[in-house]
Amino acid sequence: MTVTSITPETLTTDYLDPKVCEFYEYNGCFLGMRLNGEEHNRVILTRALPLNDPDNYVCVTDVERKELGIIEHIADFSAEQQSLIRKELSQRYFCPDITSITAIKEKMGHFYFDVKVGDYPMSFTIRDLVKNIRCTEGHVILTDVDGNRFLISDLERIDKKSRRKLEPYLY
Repeated sequence: MTVTSITPETLTTDYLDPKVCEFYEYNGCFLGMRLNGEEHNRVILTRALPLNDPDNYVCVTDVERKELGIIEHIADFSAEQQSLIRKELSQRYFCPDITSITAIKEKMGHFYFDVKVGDYPMSFTIRDLVKNIRCTEGHVILTDVDGNRFLISDLERIDKKSRRKLEPYLY
């Protein structure tokens, strides 16, 4: 489809009805989907609003990235189906929760973070702080140079030393 052929009629959204859509495990490690009797042995789930509304509006595509439909509300599916959907999303959107910040060092435009996730030390690098540190509703999301996300789920819960190290970079 070219840009000139896009019209309001071509911009339709197909919401997946739990009555005709069933998810299943394929080969023990992939998520598959039956839609109106048609098998899709591997599907990819992508959240439209991963931060603000993670349980609604999940796009389902095949491995060629052809859109098969959108899950409007995960809660509309059975408990078993929800479990499969959430398992797949948790693997795609793995986001460790930072419990403390040991150090932040800047060198030639890169920021090197030494943190703890639970009791485990981790290190990662961030470039372009304006684009890769987001503070919303009391939590902070940091995205490293490899696209991995790290979360501080409650900025008020981490210790004061950690907060003081991070605050100069929150704008």
